Parts: sequence; structure tokens; C-alpha cells
Amino acid sequence: MTFMDRIEQALASIALAAFTAAGSGAIWLIRLIFTSKKQIELLQREIEVRDERRDEDREALNEVRKDVREIRTRILGE
Repeated sequence: MTFMDRIEQALASIALAAFTAAGSGAIWLIRLIFTSKKQIELLQREIEVRDERRDEDREALNEVRKDVREIRTRILGE
């Protein structure tokens, strides 16, 4: 084997390693993007659920306030 043959083999190995690294990086990036998208969707749904619960809690609190006012009016008014 001559020196040039060894250089050609080394270059081929380096090129294959670079191609493999680029392919692995692309796959990793795609997985990261899809994972992030799913996490964002889950977080958005969680926020929607929290907003619904908050609205329900506000309605319930308003009903309690109304009932307290009625009780106060009956006790103090009578």
C-alpha cells in the first residue's frame, strides 16, 4: 500500500463518518422538533383546562358571595 492509498482510505473513512454524523444529527433534530411540538400541544391543552377550571371556580365564588349577601341581608334586615 502506498502513501496515497492510505490517504484515500482515510479520506473515505472521514467522509463516511461525516455523512453518518450529518444523518444522525438530522434524525436527532427531527425527533427534537416533533417531541417539542407534542410537548407544546400538551402544555396548551393543560392551559385550556386550567382556564376552564378557573372560570368554573370564579362562577362558584360569585355564587358563594351572592349567598353570603343574601344571608347577611336576611340576618341584618330582619
